[in-house]
Amino acid sequence: LNIISNPVNSTVPICNEVYKAKGIAGASSRILGVTTLDIVRSNTFLAEECGLNVDDVDIPVIGGHAGVTILPLLSQMRPKCSLTDEKIKELTVRIQNAGTEVVEAKAGAGSATLS
Repeated sequence: LNIISNPVNSTVPICNEVYKAKGIAGASSRILGVTTLDIVRSNTFLAEECGLNVDDVDIPVIGGHAGVTILPLLSQMRPKCSLTDEKIKELTVRIQNAGTEVVEAKAGAGSATLS
C-alpha cells in the first residue's frame, strides 16, 4: 500500500495501526509513504547531475518526509544514468536534506514546501 498524503510521517503510522487493529498480518512491511515533493526534488537533482531534461527523469521515492526516512530509489531511475557509489551517497544525502537546503536558501524567510 502506497500512501500519498500530507503529513506522510503521520499518516503511514496511523494506517499501520489501523491495519494491526483489523488483524491484517505483516502490514508494517507493506505500507510505504510517498511524497511528490521529494520525487520532484530527486528528479531535478538527478537531471542536473546527468545532463538530462527533468521532464524525462523519474525516480521513485518512498519512506517518510524527513531526513533519513526519505528513500530515493536511485537504482530504479529512468532513464538509467551511470553514478559512482560515492555520487549515489552524495545525492541521497542531498535529497534527504533538500528541505533544509531550501529553508537556508530563503534565509529562514519561507517554508521548504514552497520550493
